[in-house]
Amino acid sequence: MDTPEIRQARAEDAPAFTSVIRAAYGPWIDRLEGLPDVDAGVADEIAHHPVWVAEQPGTGRIVGGLVLHLEPGVARIANLAVHPDCGGQGIGRALMAAAEDHARAAGYGQMTLASHRDMTPTLRFYRNSGWAETGREGFRVFMVKDLG
Repeated sequence: MDTPEIRQARAEDAPAFTSVIRAAYGPWIDRLEGLPDVDAGVADEIAHHPVWVAEQPGTGRIVGGLVLHLEPGVARIANLAVHPDCGGQGIGRALMAAAEDHARAAGYGQMTLASHRDMTPTLRFYRNSGWAETGREGFRVFMVKDLG
C-alpha cells in the first residue's frame, strides 16, 4: 500500500471517518465498561475543530483520522482512529505529527488526551510516541505530551 496522504478533513469525509472509528473501536465496544460513544458527531467535529484524515492515494479511501480540540490553555486529542486493516503502518504517528505541528503553530506548548485504561495497545502506542501518564479517574487514563 502507498503511504496515505494526511490532509485536513472535509465535510464529505464524515461518513468514511465514522466508519474508520467504528472499525477501530469495534473490538472494544462490547468489552469495555465506560467507553464513551466514540463515533458520535463526526460531522460536527469536522465543522468546528481541526480534523485530519489519512487518505490512500489513488483510491480515496479514508483509513484514519484525528480530531483536535483547541481550548483556552490546552490542545486536546479528542479522537484518533486508524482502520485495523492499516495498523502498524505509521498512520497514527503521521496523524499525531500533523496535530502536534498545528498545536505548536497555534502557540500551544503541550497536548493532552484521555484513553481507556483497558485499551493497553493504545496506551502503549501513546507511551512509545512520547506521551506521559498524568493520572487516572475511573476508566480514564490521562496523558500529556510536551511539544517543545
